[in-house]
Amino acid sequence: MNRVVSWLAGLTTRERGLLAVAVAVTAIVALGGVLLAVRDDVRTLRARVAAHERELAEVRRAATVLARDAVPPEATPGDDGSLLARLEAVAGGVVGRDHIASMTPSAGTVEDGVAEDRIALRVTAASLADTVRLLHVLETATPPLQTVRVELRKLPDDPGRFDATVEVASWRAVP
Repeated sequence: MNRVVSWLAGLTTRERGLLAVAVAVTAIVALGGVLLAVRDDVRTLRARVAAHERELAEVRRAATVLARDAVPPEATPGDDGSLLARLEAVAGGVVGRDHIASMTPSAGTVEDGVAEDRIALRVTAASLADTVRLLHVLETATPPLQTVRVELRKLPDDPGRFDATVEVASWRAVP
């Protein structure tokens, strides 16, 4: 520090003035850069918040539609029938058969006297409202169809539509 003080003391008045101006300009440029970076970050955050607010509004609209629409009679399976038949009735009634791409049963597992059956339902080009409605109907069916996995993929050419894979499971006692 003593070297800097002695170096400054050795400068002429004019050199010290120019040095002060250079330090001030450097500080102003650095402060301007920081302020511009903060402004850009705030703009980016505001854009992200606006996008999340739009998504929230879409989810609220879907929930309103779901609450307003009654569940179609063909979408409420009874206690009879296999898991595959019940799932097909629900999915066909909610999203329509033209959106059902596949229904793939998987091999049941048996543990401690309980057998598990799973079916993977793949739905294509369904709206968010239809997808939410499908999940709601699955959970509120009598008896409920237990959803154990859901995978949603937005369609790149239509962001309002989704491909969904819903895995449903049922358990039963085996002798």
